[in-house]
Amino acid sequence: MKDSRVYIPLGVAEMEELSASRSLSALPVAGFAVTPELRSAHPGEDDEGWEYLAMQDAATGAAGRGLRVVAAADLPDSSVGEGASSDDPAEVTIIDEVSLRRIASLHVLDPAGERDVDSDFELSWYDVTELDVVIDLVRADRS
Repeated sequence: MKDSRVYIPLGVAEMEELSASRSLSALPVAGFAVTPELRSAHPGEDDEGWEYLAMQDAATGAAGRGLRVVAAADLPDSSVGEGASSDDPAEVTIIDEVSLRRIASLHVLDPAGERDVDSDFELSWYDVTELDVVIDLVRADRS
Protein backbone atom coordinates (compact mmCIF):
# COMPACT_ATOMS: atom_id res chain seq x y z
CA MET A 1 0.00 0.00 0.00
CA LYS A 2 1.40 3.38 -1.02
CA ASP A 3 1.59 6.38 1.32
CA SER A 4 1.09 10.03 0.41
CA ARG A 5 2.41 13.08 2.25
CA VAL A 6 -0.59 15.09 3.41
CA TYR A 7 -0.40 18.52 5.05
CA ILE A 8 -3.05 19.06 7.73
CA PRO A 9 -3.89 22.47 9.25
CA LEU A 10 -4.28 22.06 13.02
CA GLY A 11 -5.73 24.15 15.80
CA VAL A 12 -4.94 23.86 19.50
CA ALA A 13 -7.90 21.51 20.06
CA GLU A 14 -6.68 19.07 17.39
CA MET A 15 -3.13 19.19 18.75
CA GLU A 16 -4.43 18.54 22.28
CA GLU A 17 -6.39 15.55 20.94
CA LEU A 18 -3.22 14.27 19.25
CA SER A 19 -1.26 14.68 22.47
CA ALA A 20 -3.88 13.01 24.67
CA SER A 21 -5.22 10.21 22.47
CA ARG A 22 -2.30 9.84 20.01
CA SER A 23 -4.66 10.32 17.05
CA LEU A 24 -7.03 12.65 15.22
CA SER A 25 -10.39 10.94 15.13
CA ALA A 26 -12.84 13.73 14.22
CA LEU A 27 -13.53 12.95 10.58
CA PRO A 28 -13.47 13.98 7.85
CA VAL A 29 -10.36 16.16 8.11
CA ALA A 30 -9.35 18.65 5.42
CA GLY A 31 -5.79 18.33 4.14
CA PHE A 32 -3.56 19.26 1.23
CA ALA A 33 -1.40 16.98 -0.89
CA VAL A 34 0.22 16.57 -4.27
CA THR A 35 -2.73 15.52 -6.42
CA PRO A 36 -3.06 14.90 -10.16
CA GLU A 37 -4.93 18.23 -10.31
CA LEU A 38 -2.03 20.07 -8.65
CA ARG A 39 0.44 18.49 -11.06
CA SER A 40 -1.73 19.52 -14.02
CA ALA A 41 -2.09 23.08 -12.71
CA HIS A 42 1.72 23.42 -12.40
CA PRO A 43 3.26 21.26 -15.15
CA GLY A 44 6.66 22.99 -14.95
CA GLU A 45 7.27 21.88 -11.34
CA ASP A 46 9.02 18.76 -10.09
CA ASP A 47 8.17 16.62 -7.04
CA GLU A 48 9.84 19.07 -4.66
CA GLY A 49 8.00 22.03 -6.21
CA TRP A 50 4.64 20.27 -5.95
CA GLU A 51 5.31 19.40 -2.28
CA TYR A 52 6.16 23.05 -1.62
CA LEU A 53 2.95 24.20 -3.30
CA ALA A 54 0.85 21.73 -1.29
CA MET A 55 2.51 22.90 1.95
CA GLN A 56 1.88 26.56 1.04
CA ASP A 57 -1.77 25.75 0.28
CA ALA A 58 -2.04 24.10 3.71
CA ALA A 59 -0.45 27.16 5.33
CA THR A 60 -2.89 29.42 3.48
CA GLY A 61 -5.77 27.20 4.62
CA ALA A 62 -4.52 27.31 8.21
CA ALA A 63 -4.04 31.09 8.23
CA GLY A 64 -7.49 31.58 6.68
CA ARG A 65 -9.00 29.75 9.66
CA GLY A 66 -6.85 31.60 12.21
CA LEU A 67 -4.61 28.57 12.75
CA ARG A 68 -0.81 28.48 12.84
CA VAL A 69 0.19 24.83 12.62
CA VAL A 70 0.46 22.42 9.70
CA ALA A 71 1.21 18.74 10.34
CA ALA A 72 2.98 16.72 7.66
CA ALA A 73 1.62 13.18 7.72
CA ASP A 74 2.36 10.09 5.65
CA LEU A 75 -1.01 8.44 5.09
CA PRO A 76 -2.11 5.39 3.11
CA ASP A 77 -3.68 6.41 -0.19
CA SER A 78 -6.83 4.57 0.95
CA SER A 79 -7.20 7.14 3.78
CA VAL A 80 -7.20 10.12 1.43
CA GLY A 81 -10.16 11.14 -0.73
CA GLU A 82 -10.97 14.03 -3.03
CA GLY A 83 -11.24 17.50 -1.56
CA ALA A 84 -14.57 19.06 -0.71
CA SER A 85 -13.84 22.08 -2.90
CA SER A 86 -12.77 22.27 -6.51
CA ASP A 87 -11.14 25.67 -5.89
CA ASP A 88 -7.81 24.28 -4.65
CA PRO A 89 -6.12 21.56 -6.70
CA ALA A 90 -4.15 20.37 -3.63
CA GLU A 91 -7.16 19.96 -1.33
CA VAL A 92 -7.96 16.44 -0.13
CA THR A 93 -10.21 14.90 2.50
CA ILE A 94 -8.80 12.53 5.11
CA ILE A 95 -11.37 9.82 5.72
CA ASP A 96 -9.59 7.62 8.28
CA GLU A 97 -8.22 8.34 11.74
CA VAL A 98 -4.74 9.88 11.71
CA SER A 99 -2.41 8.20 14.19
CA LEU A 100 0.34 10.30 15.78
CA ARG A 101 2.89 7.78 14.47
CA ARG A 102 1.87 8.81 10.92
CA ILE A 103 2.83 12.45 11.54
CA ALA A 104 6.38 13.18 10.40
CA SER A 105 6.72 16.82 11.48
CA LEU A 106 4.94 19.98 12.57
CA HIS A 107 5.31 23.36 10.88
CA VAL A 108 4.41 26.62 12.64
CA LEU A 109 3.49 29.85 10.84
CA ASP A 110 4.79 33.14 12.18
CA PRO A 111 2.18 35.12 14.16
CA ALA A 112 -0.10 37.15 11.86
CA GLY A 113 1.48 40.49 12.72
CA GLU A 114 4.94 39.21 11.76
CA ARG A 115 4.03 37.90 8.29
CA ASP A 116 4.90 39.51 4.98
CA VAL A 117 1.61 39.46 3.07
CA ASP A 118 3.43 39.70 -0.27
CA SER A 119 5.48 36.52 0.07
CA ASP A 120 5.07 32.82 0.79
CA PHE A 121 4.48 31.70 4.35
CA GLU A 122 7.56 31.12 6.48
CA LEU A 123 7.16 27.93 8.49
CA SER A 124 9.31 26.83 11.43
CA TRP A 125 9.96 23.07 11.53
CA TYR A 126 9.37 20.99 14.68
CA ASP A 127 9.81 17.29 15.21
CA VAL A 128 6.61 15.47 16.13
CA THR A 129 8.13 14.67 19.54
CA GLU A 130 7.88 18.43 20.22
CA LEU A 131 4.07 18.45 19.94
CA ASP A 132 3.56 19.72 23.50
CA VAL A 133 6.15 22.47 22.91
CA VAL A 134 4.22 23.57 19.80
CA ILE A 135 0.94 23.57 21.74
CA ASP A 136 2.50 25.79 24.43
CA LEU A 137 4.02 28.09 21.79
CA VAL A 138 0.73 28.63 19.98
CA ARG A 139 -1.16 29.12 23.25
CA ALA A 140 1.38 31.71 24.44
CA ASP A 141 1.10 33.65 21.18
CA ARG A 142 -2.71 33.76 21.51
CA SER A 143 -2.63 35.34 24.97
